[in-house]
Amino acid sequence: MRLITGEVANTAMAVTIDTGDSIALHPKNKKPIGIRHAYLALKKTYGKNIIASGPRFLRQSLQGNRIILEFDSTGSGMMSARPGEPDAFAIAGKNREWHWAKAEIKGNTVSLSAKKVTRPIATRYAWAMNPSRRNLLYNREGIPASPFRTDDWPLIDPQNNQPPTVHKPEKPEGYQPVEWKRPPMKQ
Repeated sequence: MRLITGEVANTAMAVTIDTGDSIALHPKNKKPIGIRHAYLALKKTYGKNIIASGPRFLRQSLQGNRIILEFDSTGSGMMSARPGEPDAFAIAGKNREWHWAKAEIKGNTVSLSAKKVTRPIATRYAWAMNPSRRNLLYNREGIPASPFRTDDWPLIDPQNNQPPTVHKPEKPEGYQPVEWKRPPMKQ
């Protein structure tokens, strides 16, 4: 969906990965989603000079044992949702084994490395059914980055030709969703 917005005129996508709950995935609080859609309409349809989306991945470059990711739509800067560095990035080398990466925000870039990946070639960000336990990447305007990947490796085993089984977490009786802590949207 994110990629199609760059190819089809008059389309946009509001990122909502931080609005659900780790068990009740459907977001109860629709206000952040509505505000993000409004930002997109104000910018794209009405020409307002605002930041309408979170950091958008542009490209990666390889520098020894590091991957450098470049973003646009960084607004007044990038930050993580909570104190500490973002921890939703994974990197892999030629062996295609994924490891969580140490991420350092530097201007409009994020530098990634992992001890077990000496020659990284690919990145995935927030690449999970529900990344709610991760410290996600935002711009200072309070809008999250969209999940993405830089590889084109098959997501399923081509020999088996079956998609991986994804199980939605069971909701205990009487469960009440917990509102996700996220940076406030500021515009």
